[in-house]
Amino acid sequence: MQKENSPLVSVIIITYNSSKYILETLESIKAQTWENIQLIVTDDASKDNTVQVFSDWIDKNRERFSDVKIITVPQNTGISANCNRGLLATDGEWIKLIAGDDALMENCIADNLDYARRFPEASFIVSEMQEMDENGVITKENTTNESLAFLTKKKSTKEQLKSYARWPEFLNTPTFFYKRELMHLVGFCDEEFKIFEDTTVIFNIIGKNIKIHYLNKPTVKYRIHPNSISRNDSINERREKEALQIFKKYRKKNLNIFNPLDLSVYYENWLRFKYKGFWGVRGDSVLRKFSLFYWYLKLNGVKNY
Repeated sequence: MQKENSPLVSVIIITYNSSKYILETLESIKAQTWENIQLIVTDDASKDNTVQVFSDWIDKNRERFSDVKIITVPQNTGISANCNRGLLATDGEWIKLIAGDDALMENCIADNLDYARRFPEASFIVSEMQEMDENGVITKENTTNESLAFLTKKKSTKEQLKSYARWPEFLNTPTFFYKRELMHLVGFCDEEFKIFEDTTVIFNIIGKNIKIHYLNKPTVKYRIHPNSISRNDSINERREKEALQIFKKYRKKNLNIFNPLDLSVYYENWLRFKYKGFWGVRGDSVLRKFSLFYWYLKLNGVKNY
């Protein structure tokens, strides 16, 4: 496919101390079957040689892309701010954002655009992904994200918003693919949050009556390793603090305490953020079963909640 005859897709790589994996990420973008790509790499003040590694690679591969931009900052600002710098630099009709330790499957962009062609109303697409270990070995070829399946079965944005306010789980963030115009319509990542950049975006998207579309096909290889944000125990305290702020700022306004299911969500969040237990024992797994929402999900086929 000729570059001039196809939509420009801006691929943003978000990096921080990503020197070990960034070349694999870059090579996966270079190998895309879709030709017309703008490459943007935005680094959040890495302490290792990430910037040097991707700069050297770009010098050798610049001609593969329609445009290339490199963004660096002197001080670390968090994931949300780093994403926003990349988003503000985009020129493409569509945006694909990926972390510097993950990789795109070779038809990632083509598959998403094919879905958008078949469903012209789609402007925000989420898909499945494979999991790989720190050595790039695929550990799960087919993953099932129950929270994603549960959300995208909802027919209206009103239902999706209610569902997400009750259960704002991980929605395969590395697979997000969306039109650039959405960011200007709904706003960018909320920089009050250093970690939960994806959660705030989802609330803003659905809140503007934009439906989350589901492509039932893996498009990204998601790396599981000890130093990733989602697995790093050293930031658990910050993660819990931000999760509580997400509840206060984004979830509560979409919950009604006079709705029994919503009230049970309040109960679950009290267990998570306020309940201290007795004599050092919390017993969350037992107490959670007193939640009506817990049984609502079980009755709707959700196994892992």
